[in-house]
Amino acid sequence: LRAFFLINLTIFLCHNSVLVVGSVGASCEGDDAVCVDDDSSMLFDVFTKWIDDRSLEGQKFLEQLLLEPSSGDKRGSDNGESKYFFDEIKDAFASGTQTEEENVETKIWKGVSALKDVMGGSIEQFISDLKADMETGTGDDTSNAAFEFATCFQTFFSAKNSKEENEESRKMAAEFIQKASDLSQYLQGDKSTRGFLELYDITMKALGEVTKTVKRNFGRIHWHRLKPFSIIYFLEYMESLFTPSWKRRAHAFAPEVSVEEVIELHKALYLANLAYLNSIEEIKAGLQEESSEWELIYAQLKTAPWEPAHYIALRKDQPLLQGTVRHNSLDVLLVVRGTKDFANVLSDGLLDAVEFRGGYGHAGLVQSGQFLVDHHIDLLHSLLKMVKKEKIKLTIIGHSLGAGAATIAAIIFNEDEKAIDANVVGFGCPALLSKELSESASPYVTTIISDSDMIPRLSGPTLVNAVFDIMSYDWIERGLSDLRDGLHFLRSNLLFDISSEQVDSVYDYIKNFLETYIRVEIEEMAKAPRKDVVLIPPGRCTHFYRDGNGVTGQQSSCEFFDSLEMSRTMIDDHMIGIGYNRMLLDYMRHRLQNYQFTFEQTIV
Repeated sequence: LRAFFLINLTIFLCHNSVLVVGSVGASCEGDDAVCVDDDSSMLFDVFTKWIDDRSLEGQKFLEQLLLEPSSGDKRGSDNGESKYFFDEIKDAFASGTQTEEENVETKIWKGVSALKDVMGGSIEQFISDLKADMETGTGDDTSNAAFEFATCFQTFFSAKNSKEENEESRKMAAEFIQKASDLSQYLQGDKSTRGFLELYDITMKALGEVTKTVKRNFGRIHWHRLKPFSIIYFLEYMESLFTPSWKRRAHAFAPEVSVEEVIELHKALYLANLAYLNSIEEIKAGLQEESSEWELIYAQLKTAPWEPAHYIALRKDQPLLQGTVRHNSLDVLLVVRGTKDFANVLSDGLLDAVEFRGGYGHAGLVQSGQFLVDHHIDLLHSLLKMVKKEKIKLTIIGHSLGAGAATIAAIIFNEDEKAIDANVVGFGCPALLSKELSESASPYVTTIISDSDMIPRLSGPTLVNAVFDIMSYDWIERGLSDLRDGLHFLRSNLLFDISSEQVDSVYDYIKNFLETYIRVEIEEMAKAPRKDVVLIPPGRCTHFYRDGNGVTGQQSSCEFFDSLEMSRTMIDDHMIGIGYNRMLLDYMRHRLQNYQFTFEQTIV
């Protein structure tokens, strides 16, 4: 276990301490300076390599170049998420005018001029270094890339200025989205470039807190009394209780969700699934492939304890002009990823209930939600100021840990009621809030729970209580019945004879052992006090469950999920693909009686 932990910790720290930059960007071919996709150009990689050997002034220039295409403000750097601007440039080249044929030196200094106009800063030294490399014959791929990039800027702004006036609205939206992207990169800071030691300190601090939490909750449990047989028989017992018929009766008076609601829920699930992708390019492609509704402006895929991965997008078709009551808000999407790596496990593991907004909340997720607010509150206010709208209409979507962090963030965001109106759709949200606080969030938080999904039912007390229930379950009679059947099976299938007396002797020996020792432990554990459950899922809960004929979706009290439902599907039901996606799809097919039905969005 120690080796497993150290290996995973080392991989996690190494992965997250490396500054990753994109490998695909805009490159220019020939004297026409037309930018095209070139997967082999490695433009950002060579820029970073070149900068590593240059001065700090070069580093500052690179940061400005990547993050500030339209003003002279200095920006922080998170290079990996900035290349949407280069894609915008590439698109402009494809539709814009080309520069006349010019010699290399003229192109260089025209590009420098364009860069200076855009960035408002002096970059002569940087370009001079490049030019000196070329003149002395030491120019490399990086130097060539820098020359080409300067030329690309000149072409871009020439093309931009030649747009027709009737495209003004589209241009305004595109420019605003780009400015929002640049602004988000700046305001999010420079956390992605943490060094190994800093990340190590953060992780070890989190690990220490989680260790204390585990000891507080589970330190007094006599784990040697937890027998594998008791788990198997207890699982069978629980499944005999929580049958489809029982679930139908428990939801007998609950309203059923509509087909239209499920279609919208599946769209949200698709967006939640995109957050688990491994690169920003995949997230961007996912948004473009299935829907033109949202435009990505920011994504953070690296994580640390209590800092979940997430992405932000703007609705593309929303009016950005001021002056209409109907369109007085700006639609913003925030999607938070669930548990995927070691840092997320540490966030999950801090499961004590801590004071939060007059109630109690899951300690690790309270910190994760606060991180999202601290990270982006300035961005949201800046966006609001840029478009001169009255309010941000913020939709937050998440799965698992992401749903919990999203709910905490929405509670805090909504305290700024004059500027932000946040709503949450969460899938498989962990037990997060105390009862009163959960109910108070119901107007703007919807939690979707897939049948036996264990995570919404999982907190420190429910897990401890489940362990005590397993230990105190009397499985001896069932075990002895299986033992006798097994012995008779062996007797009839072995190559040598075993007498019935020998079988009875073995059976009596094991029975005596179970009655003498195991039953005593079971009776002692039955007297162990159970813990009071504090946390339940948040807001307005909707339960999709197998009803014996198909799948039904009904609203349910969130208190319904205050204990673990042990089932063989309790882990599968938590997954997006084989859990939530399957539940929603089966619900639609059963409800419509169309077993060929598929959603518009495909979740892989």
